[in-house]
Amino acid sequence: MRNPFISVSETDKTEYITSRCSLNRAVAAKLPLYGIEDEIEGKSFQEIFSTPAIVGEIRKVSRRYGIDLSDKTDNNLPKILSEGLVSSDARLRQMAERVTKKFGNRLGLLLLTLKTGLPENRLARDDWDDDCWRFWSDLDTIILTGGLASSMLGRRFKEYIHSVFDASGVKPYHIMLFENGRYLGVMGLAQRLMTDNTSALVLDMGHTGIKRALVRKKGGELAGFTPMESLPSLYMQSRFDNADDRLDMAIELHRRIVSIAASSYRELSASEALSDTILISIANYVHGGVLNSCRGGYAKLSELGTNYAVVLQEDLSSELHRNVHVRLVHDSTAAAVYFDGVDNSVCVTLGTAFGVGFPNIRI
Repeated sequence: MRNPFISVSETDKTEYITSRCSLNRAVAAKLPLYGIEDEIEGKSFQEIFSTPAIVGEIRKVSRRYGIDLSDKTDNNLPKILSEGLVSSDARLRQMAERVTKKFGNRLGLLLLTLKTGLPENRLARDDWDDDCWRFWSDLDTIILTGGLASSMLGRRFKEYIHSVFDASGVKPYHIMLFENGRYLGVMGLAQRLMTDNTSALVLDMGHTGIKRALVRKKGGELAGFTPMESLPSLYMQSRFDNADDRLDMAIELHRRIVSIAASSYRELSASEALSDTILISIANYVHGGVLNSCRGGYAKLSELGTNYAVVLQEDLSSELHRNVHVRLVHDSTAAAVYFDGVDNSVCVTLGTAFGVGFPNIRI
């Protein structure tokens, strides 16, 4: 099946994806099944299912059950939700069951919306043609990854997805869960792009955190993996009152990225012969080092130069006093290529919002 969401570079024939594949912009204009979560009709997928939406629901339902989460940060709440499903505390368990059921049903309805491709939903997504909807209709496997797909929470979501499809009478997707997905983007990049018999610094820059790792490759296989301390993502604001504010924050974000990459490289190179190539997964649609300038917290980095990979590698080379090469890859693509070989599949990351990647893409 031809994938209508994959584009091919005219220069080197590598493949890449653009924001056209985004699920966040899809709209459930007409629900394919009523009587479960009817209030989501007319809303975008990002409004219906996202980490911020789930966090808000956790706080609201917790107050109803008399559970005090005021000392917990938003970043901790998905983990509390998952652990609550098997908690001995009845109130915590009931809260977790209620929230999980709500969003599990929502996830099932959104996938059913993609599978059925009703006319009203097609009209609401004007950048998708019939081939795009046919892709989702004919798709066999959805690989769910990300923090919201881990442990008990992911397993419950899978149960609710199947329940929704069973109620509709529509044949479900095969749902694969990959629970230990914390360094999936790092491993995917290393597996696909690292030169054999080398060690490399690999970074995964998300909207919430920046993961770092030393990866070794030998004999065509990943031979070693040493994670470093993850760091919080800062300067992720994406909306600004004026261009000067956007540029100022882009500069601050860039300085932080250079500092993190350079210090990580120095730390590892003190005891390891590192490759001159630094692999970076970034939460942005990127092609040939060029970022999408409109979407997400990293988009503002495009203010610093047309090709951000070149900007970054020039500043890193200056900082490290050696020539380094930077390879930027869309974060969901980096995670997806770890599953190379799973035919007719898509990797959907359940994180801050939906992420989409294709395992067999040629990057």
